[in-house]
Amino acid sequence: MAACGVTKFNESTQPLVLVSDDNHDSVSRKQKRTISNRESARKSRIRKKKHMEDLVGQVSQLVSENKCMAINLKDTTQMFVKMESDNLVLKAQLAELTHEFESLNEISNGFNLVMSDVDYENKAWCAW
Repeated sequence: MAACGVTKFNESTQPLVLVSDDNHDSVSRKQKRTISNRESARKSRIRKKKHMEDLVGQVSQLVSENKCMAINLKDTTQMFVKMESDNLVLKAQLAELTHEFESLNEISNGFNLVMSDVDYENKAWCAW
């Protein structure tokens, strides 16, 4: 008999299906393949679930790092703005002090000229 069953009747007139060995092997291979496919699908679902859990963890970590970096950026920006403001004040002070120094230098040079003239006149008086 090939891969098909043969129907016989027993004494209680119930059909009795006899399965040939070829058909039995085919069913057995199909059952094994079905079981194997189910196991593969189960393992795939487990891998997918773990991968999703890993991704959720990474997202959580990256969100936390992003918040930290945003805070650092805000603090650094505030420090930069303050330093820029301080730098402008220092530049203004430098310009003021430079102007003051130049004025004092002019006064000093003028005073030195006057003193050198006085010194020359004193020497001239002494020579007479």
